Amino acid sequence: MQLENRYLSFCNVLEKEKIADLDKIKTCFTLLSVANTIDIECAKRLQQFHLSESRLIILVLLKEYPELSLQEIAKLLGITKASTTTLISSLVNEKLISKRTASQDKRISLVSLTDTGTNLVEEILHQHSQWIEKITQNLSAEELTILKKILQQIHQNVSLQESHNENN
Repeated sequence: MQLENRYLSFCNVLEKEKIADLDKIKTCFTLLSVANTIDIECAKRLQQFHLSESRLIILVLLKEYPELSLQEIAKLLGITKASTTTLISSLVNEKLISKRTASQDKRISLVSLTDTGTNLVEEILHQHSQWIEKITQNLSAEELTILKKILQQIHQNVSLQESHNENN
């Protein structure tokens, strides 16, 4: 697989300078390139439904949890309340979700799926999960196990780097 252009210069300089293990760095950049390709294709597929990944995740969250506050959605998505408000407003305008004020605390807005939103999220989940499954369709069960283990190890390495940086 060809690395994305944004990583090629980085690798070219590292190769000349002999600063690090270029194979390991290229492997990491390949992982990032694959993830970016998946993200781009995912965005294209969601475009037909006029959804971004964040808007889809809100719909999926509301399928799992029938009613959530804006604060709960912001926390689950890991985004600001302001960003959440913008996303929620667009979904309300499209009649995919409904919004009401909590009876016990008028400062809290609660949102839930409408019938239209429920139908849309079910259709997307069906199509999208089949597409996601096809990404790894030619991997054996053993290869999937190995891939998961490798990804867990990489995640652990990143987490260790983060905690090491926080402590210094």
